[in-house]
Amino acid sequence: MRLHPLFPFAALIFAACGREEAEHKPVYEGQSAHWNQQAVPISLQCAACHAKEFEDWAGSDHAWAWRQADASLDSEPFHGQSYTAHGSKLAFRTARDGSLKIHDGESQKVFTVHSVLGRTPLVQYLVQGERGALHTPSAAWDTLKQEWFDMFADDERLASEGLARRKLGDWGHWLGRGMNWNSQCAWCHMTGFRKNYDEAQDAYASNWQEPGVSCIQCHRLAAAPDPTDGCMVAKADRKLTPKQIHDNCATCHARREEFDDSFRVGDEFDEHFRLELPLVRGVFWPNGMQRDEDYCETGLRLSRMGRTGVTCLDCHDPHTAQLRLPQEDNSLCLRCHGTGTEVNGVAAPVIDMATHTPCPQGSAGATCVECHMPKSPYMARDPRRDHSFNSPDPLLSAQLGIPNACIMCHKDKDNDWAAAAVEKTYGPDLKMAAVRDRTRAVWAAQEGRGSLADLLDVYGKEEIPAWRATLLELMAREPEAQDAASPQRSRLLEAARAAAGDENAMVRAAAARVLGAEALPMIHDRSRLVRRAAGWPLVDQLVQLPEAAGVLQELKATAKHQGDQPTGAMQLAVLADAEGRLDEAERQYRRAIELDPHSTVPRIDYAVFLDREGRPMDALKQMLDCAAHHPDDAEVQFRLALILAELQQYEPALRALDKAVLLEPNFLRARANRAELLRFLGRDEEAREELRRIEEISRNLSTP
Repeated sequence: MRLHPLFPFAALIFAACGREEAEHKPVYEGQSAHWNQQAVPISLQCAACHAKEFEDWAGSDHAWAWRQADASLDSEPFHGQSYTAHGSKLAFRTARDGSLKIHDGESQKVFTVHSVLGRTPLVQYLVQGERGALHTPSAAWDTLKQEWFDMFADDERLASEGLARRKLGDWGHWLGRGMNWNSQCAWCHMTGFRKNYDEAQDAYASNWQEPGVSCIQCHRLAAAPDPTDGCMVAKADRKLTPKQIHDNCATCHARREEFDDSFRVGDEFDEHFRLELPLVRGVFWPNGMQRDEDYCETGLRLSRMGRTGVTCLDCHDPHTAQLRLPQEDNSLCLRCHGTGTEVNGVAAPVIDMATHTPCPQGSAGATCVECHMPKSPYMARDPRRDHSFNSPDPLLSAQLGIPNACIMCHKDKDNDWAAAAVEKTYGPDLKMAAVRDRTRAVWAAQEGRGSLADLLDVYGKEEIPAWRATLLELMAREPEAQDAASPQRSRLLEAARAAAGDENAMVRAAAARVLGAEALPMIHDRSRLVRRAAGWPLVDQLVQLPEAAGVLQELKATAKHQGDQPTGAMQLAVLADAEGRLDEAERQYRRAIELDPHSTVPRIDYAVFLDREGRPMDALKQMLDCAAHHPDDAEVQFRLALILAELQQYEPALRALDKAVLLEPNFLRARANRAELLRFLGRDEEAREELRRIEEISRNLSTP
């Protein structure tokens, strides 16, 4: 007997960092021969003609994104300090030769500091790992409090979700694959960075053009200086559109998946990256506010301001990266919202601050950013502002747990108090019905309670492309979307077909995921983002089509680029499997397990592969081993049950399903298979009872 799984595919996405304020200029020194770098950065030559711009940049966070360790700047943290987290002690000292040393009690190794990231409110120190990899210890230096702290142990969100304790050997341990600087951080801390990962050696030969985020990160370097003025930036690249400039900023100030490391200013963001959207619980709040370390770009694209074309440089100076006007007296925001300034033909709503806020004029609560851009901590001690520009809504806070700026400031009050204050100021009609409907529909989908009808209704009213893409992606994941008999499926397909011609690449990519096989022509779309979305689910078909050679090559290139991570190895396995290179597919699945031995995903996918290749006993061995290491994982128990049932080991399969629904009572796939297995075993009354439970749970899940 064969039970019925669903096999979703997920990718890991990582992003970058950055901060404010300045005292010293970066120390530029020749880099070690191992890294094969220039001793004199190119950008120093820009100062000859652009002294003011260079001076502004030299005091910016961009200039301080990376530097070599320097005794004059780094002596205090390494003055015999120590820090203990999770029972493991890190000791920091300066050696007699002036080098900075970190002794790790857990691994019993002494590391020499290689270089430094950032400057305030925290500094991270890079150490050399194995085979060209660099790592940042979990302890960082708080420059304001002058103390070491653990970025994981001190993060309340990570602690509440049980993610703060990271053991040696874990993918997310600071010496693990998940905290590898070359793969996770470097592209946004260096200029012209190339990872140069060699799978055969499992080693890096990373290099870059310049340290930090320098002039040529934002001004494309010409092949040779201009003969008329000696400028190293080609004339054709000196005039960029606001969108081109913004896309360059977004490459680092976004939570995204990286297709390659070849982006250069002037390129389109979607050709090289896939932006993370609020699709799953725990990453973004369902109204688009940052919940994790999400950076700016997603929030901005989800906002009305982003929709009208507001870009980074409307608010930030390109060289200092500081705000163009003060935010404390609302000068920055009122530059547009005090005058009704138009952006791309859309006038900003005019705000009268005397009546707009219930907070006293001159107080912190009367500043635009405190209400519409509340801060969240990054790396435990680096507060950063949200860029989704939501309005506080205590009603949604009470219903869905979304934070609101009122209670974040008035910590002694509750949501009822805040809701009353909001209604007293603005009246009962806040003109937020559409936002509330969308937020509730997204929340339900994130929680596994989604209604395809509700999502379709919200989608039909939505104008912001990033939200339309989000809603399409969420609808594609709904079980009802695969039900040919559902009238909502017909509505969804009609909406997706229309969206396939949308001018926005994110919307087209989401439409491709809805359309499935029907999206085959979209492998020739002008955007790589769309080509990937259309092509990846169809790889088995693409290998048979000569006209699909281009998109297949792109899929392989991205998988190879990500091949130092388990996700990349699994992608390589899927591609090899589609091409009939089964030995290579199995090797890549095994490599994915080696890269993250504590993850269930590679083991489950490997077991599915083995089972499909007629090796059910090998698949069972994988799942038994996985279940032994993850006894409290409902998905693992479910997958184990599928293999056991196929091998006609029905009683053990039923016990595994029993455990799956015990661990996760709302696990409807497990319950449906349990009902089917009970019926097959002749236990009809128990099967009917299980079906009644499924109906009850489904009814409850549909109600927020």
